[in-house]
Amino acid sequence: MILSFQNCPRMSRPNDTCSHTDAVSILCSGYAGYRLANGSTGCSGRVELLHGGAWGTLCDSQWDLQTAHTLCQQFDCGFALSIPAGQLFGTGDGLVWNGKFGCERNESRLRDCLVTALGTTECPPGSEASVVCSGCLGGRLVNGTECSGRVEIQHGDTWGSLCASHWDLQDANVLCHQLNCGYAESILGGAHFGEGSGTVWSDTFHCEGTEPCLWDCSRTALGNPACSPRDTASVICSGRSEALRLLNGESRCSGRVEISLRGVWGRVLDDQWDMDDASVVCRQLQCGVAEKAYYPPMSERGRGPVGLKSVRCGGNETRLTLCDISPPETTQAGIAEDVGVVCSGDLV
Repeated sequence: MILSFQNCPRMSRPNDTCSHTDAVSILCSGYAGYRLANGSTGCSGRVELLHGGAWGTLCDSQWDLQTAHTLCQQFDCGFALSIPAGQLFGTGDGLVWNGKFGCERNESRLRDCLVTALGTTECPPGSEASVVCSGCLGGRLVNGTECSGRVEIQHGDTWGSLCASHWDLQDANVLCHQLNCGYAESILGGAHFGEGSGTVWSDTFHCEGTEPCLWDCSRTALGNPACSPRDTASVICSGRSEALRLLNGESRCSGRVEISLRGVWGRVLDDQWDMDDASVVCRQLQCGVAEKAYYPPMSERGRGPVGLKSVRCGGNETRLTLCDISPPETTQAGIAEDVGVVCSGDLV
């Protein structure tokens, strides 16, 4: 089978003339495009694809986080934070497509993934594929694991290691959050994860620790001295398994509580949230002791999937999932509210 047009046999006729009216055209039956519908930003929404000349919603029976990550990269939207279940972004009015995308970690476009069994089909209500992307670009970890490694940043089309001379925990926390990897447990200099073989950028980030993306921090680059490949920044993040994070607070140690279960970030809802519960969150995040347990105002409540409802802690547990917890489907919707904490780590 010939897979490239350039490999087809051909015959050139330089003396022949051809008018614009004789130009050839083609209509392909394959899928040609993707879009996110009904999201609050251009980097979130219900997944729709163009197949056989018709747009349709993708059924999520075979939709996974790795495939969603590939789509986020294709849209220049960073990494996939979650693939919300249910009908968060509506149901769509047109066709429904069902297929399985076999995406690998290094693929940046869905068209590069192996796809099988694309076709119209019945899709259970609430099974529309969706994704919430980070919207963050230009930061990654290499030569380690998904959540640890040497820090590389991107300028234009060029990736390079980041100099460690001004890299600190606040900066590292933002990158860990951006990569859906919890919070920064430690930063290691001295090329702990290797020196790298390309450019070493001397950018200095000045993060508070609460920014959603590394490039939202103030930054200086001009005038910084050159940096040795032996002095590159790195970070070990807490990881994705049962990780916690706090959003919309004044630092990484205050804000609305979210939990990552099996790689998907979800809200923590409760109707009896108290200081015992908050103490466990602060302990797990290494943020000192709990100063306050509260319910965020309406404007700060989440819109994504629910990870936990009804958490009952004694106050001495080391992780929130060691408390008496209820899965989301066991509690009547609309009763529990988003929860928040303020830890003493804010004050030190």
